[in-house]
Amino acid sequence: MVRLSSVTNQTSRRVRGFILKGRRIIISFITVMIVSMAIFNTAFAKEPKNIIHNKQTVIPKNQQLENVIVLGDDAVISGKVKTAVVVINGNLTVKKGADIRGSVFVLGGKVSQEKGAKITEHVINVNLNNETLHSLIFAGTIILTLWFMRLAVSLILIVLTVLVGVLMRKRISIDSKSVYFTPGKLILTGFMGTIALSALSIFLTVTIIAIPLVIIVFLGIFVSFIIGLVFLSREIGKEFAIVREKPEWLALFVGIVLLTALMNIPLIGGIIFLILLWYSLGLSITSIYRKLKERRKRKGNV
Repeated sequence: MVRLSSVTNQTSRRVRGFILKGRRIIISFITVMIVSMAIFNTAFAKEPKNIIHNKQTVIPKNQQLENVIVLGDDAVISGKVKTAVVVINGNLTVKKGADIRGSVFVLGGKVSQEKGAKITEHVINVNLNNETLHSLIFAGTIILTLWFMRLAVSLILIVLTVLVGVLMRKRISIDSKSVYFTPGKLILTGFMGTIALSALSIFLTVTIIAIPLVIIVFLGIFVSFIIGLVFLSREIGKEFAIVREKPEWLALFVGIVLLTALMNIPLIGGIIFLILLWYSLGLSITSIYRKLKERRKRKGNV
């Protein structure tokens, strides 16, 4: 019981610490917004009571200002600031006798306050020199970038599938029996085709001169993937009763949105993408093979 209570106390302390950190971050964003509003105030442009510097800044005793913003260097304040002090990537020193009646926000530096210095509002100090914090920010930036890239690719895929399906409605005609009765064979055919095309691409890359052919191979795989998505999206969209009597582009839209959502599911989304890619490639290979076979039969009959 003693161990359980100690673990519970530690957990509660960590949660409280996390909440306090969250509050500080929220307060810092609010502070930045307040300062931004002060900067873009009409009075800011008319009165020389606001300072924005990208060099070391010293505010003497007898000077009174509304806002002090220093970017990339240190600030020393001995005078009076009414609204806010913001220092980014620098240290802030508040001297004895200084009077800051607004909020203080220091990002990427330290705050030194001498005895006798007066700060009325909150002091928010986020020091980015901490390696762990740097790693978290870097990781967060990468995650956000990847998320935006994924969103952009998904939107492009949706728009491209609907456009290709509408513009090439008559040309993209594949027997629906191949979808419902031989999906396993199509996936296996696409898988084998992917291996063969990958081996061919590696061989062509070694020769250097044939690199443009590699681009053509990948372009062909991409076109095959889009055609497969168009056909699947159309078939899936038709399964919804609401869409059956609507325009065809709506069925395509519903189908591709559903497929895109499946491909974006964490962990299994990549597997679904590969299955769709192999399926589409197998569908294209099978369709081309059937058309060539029919042409040979026609020539033989003639």
